[in-house]
Amino acid sequence: MAMQLLSESQQDYLKIVLDLINEKKVARTKEIAHRKGVSMPSVTEAMQKLSQEDYVQYSVREFIELTPKGEEVALRLTSKYAFLKHFLVDVLGIKDEIADKDACKLEHHLDKSTLDRFILLYQFLTECQKNDKRTINLFRECINAAESDYYCDPACKSCFVSSNFPHRDSKKTVHTLLSKLKRGQKGRVIMLGPDSEIRLSLIDKGLLPGSLFHVEEAGDAGSPFVIQTDGCLIKLDDAAAKMIEVAIDQPE
Repeated sequence: MAMQLLSESQQDYLKIVLDLINEKKVARTKEIAHRKGVSMPSVTEAMQKLSQEDYVQYSVREFIELTPKGEEVALRLTSKYAFLKHFLVDVLGIKDEIADKDACKLEHHLDKSTLDRFILLYQFLTECQKNDKRTINLFRECINAAESDYYCDPACKSCFVSSNFPHRDSKKTVHTLLSKLKRGQKGRVIMLGPDSEIRLSLIDKGLLPGSLFHVEEAGDAGSPFVIQTDGCLIKLDDAAAKMIEVAIDQPE
């Protein structure tokens, strides 16, 4: 039985039916429509299709029940959603309402092998005796440092700024700020700075850690930096350029 044969909407219907049965012992068309945010005729059509495929037992004006096949799929989806939301909230510190939406999206698209790695990462961060939970606590301090509204250890905040460079200079690369580069230089984004508003704007532009770029125009306080990445030109003001740590190749 492959869940990918079911549409995302059908999977959501099965989860809603299971939730209603667990909460109220029965699932009614009206309540399903309310939770799904659709009309009752839409629910009727969906239940008819799911009934034909043996996922639910459905008759007009009667309660809707899950078949063993439907219950197995619904339980699998619900447990995947619950774990992903738990991971997003407890590990990544995502707000509950955002985590709820993102977990719903992820549960439909994550490959089983990717979910397995999420689970192993969660277990490593929270239960590994070698780790002793220090890593996840340090990461939470990093989150506080990245969210300027929160108090954090000054040492964590300095991790994002040039006073703490170089992070990982090597024989082949030098780490510096994008704002210090000249026209024609190439590099790779290493880290985005602590200002959450600037960081989110950079994410929106598609400039993320790992992005390769080429400096088209070196800006300053009065003119923007223009960089090319993945064939796209991105303009950055001086404040944003000072919030991006990059690695550039050493001359041979």
